[in-house]
Formats: sequence, C-alpha cells, structure tokens
Amino acid sequence: MRKNAISILIISVALTFFGVAGCGKKSFPAPQNLPIPGGIKDVAGDIKEGVLFLSFTIPSRDVTGAELKDLSGFRVLKSCGSCMVGFEPFKEILLEEQQGYTIAKGRLYITDDDLRTGFHYSYRVHPLTKLGTAGDASNTFTITWQAVPVPPAGVQARGEYERIELTWDKEENLLYNVYRLREGVYPLFPVNPAPLSTSFFVDSGLENGKTYQYEVRAVALKSGMRWEGKGVQLSAHPIDRTPPAAPREIKTEKNEREVLVTWKMNTEPDLLGYNVYRIASGKTVKMNTEPLKEPSYLDRNLPEARYVSYYVTAVDTFGNESENSKESIIILIKE
Repeated sequence: MRKNAISILIISVALTFFGVAGCGKKSFPAPQNLPIPGGIKDVAGDIKEGVLFLSFTIPSRDVTGAELKDLSGFRVLKSCGSCMVGFEPFKEILLEEQQGYTIAKGRLYITDDDLRTGFHYSYRVHPLTKLGTAGDASNTFTITWQAVPVPPAGVQARGEYERIELTWDKEENLLYNVYRLREGVYPLFPVNPAPLSTSFFVDSGLENGKTYQYEVRAVALKSGMRWEGKGVQLSAHPIDRTPPAAPREIKTEKNEREVLVTWKMNTEPDLLGYNVYRIASGKTVKMNTEPLKEPSYLDRNLPEARYVSYYVTAVDTFGNESENSKESIIILIKE
C-alpha cells in the first residue's frame, strides 16, 4: 500500500507541474521579461498602378507601453477566401535588409501584385523582435479584387514660366492623380492633394530649364476605395516665355570710319546679352553672331551709304528676344 501511495503522490506532483491538475488543461507559460511588440491596428490597402499597396503604422511601444527598441521586422499573412485557403505566410519583412518595403510618413508599405479579379483576399501582420518574439495579430484587411481603369488618353505637358501644365482627355466617372517622378524613388503620393475631377493640372514653383518627369493615372471609386490604374509618363521643363525689356538710351558716335553704338544695361537676372542691328539702304543686317555681354558695339566695316541707323535687342537665357529699341541714326557722308 505504501508503494502505491508514493506512486500516486509522484503522479499528482507531475500533473500539477504541467498545469493539468485543478482547472483543466493550460498552455505552457510564456517566456518572462521579453518585450512583446504592441499590436498593429491600422493595416489598410491602397490600389496604385493596378497593384495592392498594404500599409500600417510601425509600432514604437511594447504591450506595457515602454519604448520598443528591438523591433526587427514583420510577418505578413495572406488568405484567399475564394480559394478556400486560410492564412498562410505571405512576406517576412526584415528592417535591417532595407528592401521589399518602403517607409513614408511613419507607415510601412509593401505590395501584392498576385491578385485575380473577383477573388477575396485578407491580410494580417505580426510585429517581430530581434529575439523572435511575435506580437499579436493586427486587424484584418480584406479586399475583393476588381479591374482598374485603363491609362488616360491624350496626355500632354507644356512648360511655362516656373510651372508645367498637364492636360488629358477626361472620361466620365473617373478621377485622376498626377505623380512627379524622382529617379530611384517610387512616388507613393501624387502632387495633387486630392484626386482631380478636371482634365488638367498645373505644377508650379519649379525651376526654369530643369526637366521634370510625370505620370498621370486614372482613378475609379469602387466599394469605398480608390482604384488607380497604370499611368502615362511624359516629361517637360518650365520655360520662361517672357522676353526682356527693350534696351534704352541708344546712342551712336562716328569716329573716322568707325561707329560706336552704346546703350543702357538691362537689369533682368536671366539676361544673356544683346543683338545689334544695322539698317543701310533699306537692308537690315544683324551685326553680331553671338549675344554681346557688354552694352556697346563698334562697327568697323561701314557701308557706302549716306547714313545708317542702329537698333538693339536684349536676349535672355531661354532665347526670348525683346522688342527693338529706338533707332539711332548717324550720317556717314555729308553733302
């Protein structure tokens, strides 16, 4: 009897140790003193260029509210309801690798382009620490994939002073987004603050002469979301189409077989130089091949004429030429 009693006691202690005795079966205790990331509650989706962009806020606190210092990445799960497939691993994002994701305005973005029209998809995200501890699952984002608009037609760009004007053919029930592209950086956000219901957009505050590249995409509103299709790319550069003021105070002075033409200097910051024109016997001749930097010109090759006249124009760095200055007439041969 004593031997049986001892065996019963050992079994009882063992059951208590593994949490089976008392209130029924229990799970193994969680590791202690590990910083568990706080939950992600704002997983959302955007459709850009016909691709699903998933995004969420990067957690900065653990479940106790303390600063989270060892966040290593995220495990993203995907479910295809139409395929009768439950949640399966979709992507594992490691922050130190700095690839496969984009961070903008405090949110992390990843993409999914393996989607079929009419199918239902759901996504969840778990944050991970460097020790491998996973936080709770995020909210579930669900979407039924639909067709996106085709690229807009008739897209054109025209450069003006410090701005570029973009136009396109507008279709009924569609909105539009305009993106300014930067080499090596994907533009997550359009330059227009809200989708455009018009057929034009003006991007201002630009640098004259610099080439800018754009993409215009059509947007449809479906199921409370903006479905943005692929776009049309084109480039343009702002152009200063305003000519300088006409030069003033034109004077001519004859010295033997030479005529010196002078005028007052222009003040435009983009001034390139001046052109000098001579009129003799009813014919107008441009005297210089390249714009003159100084406000004077010496004519050493005078024509056989009783008198000649000169006028000057100003030219800016964009090739805009001013109106003619007043003519200055000088007598070459006296009667």
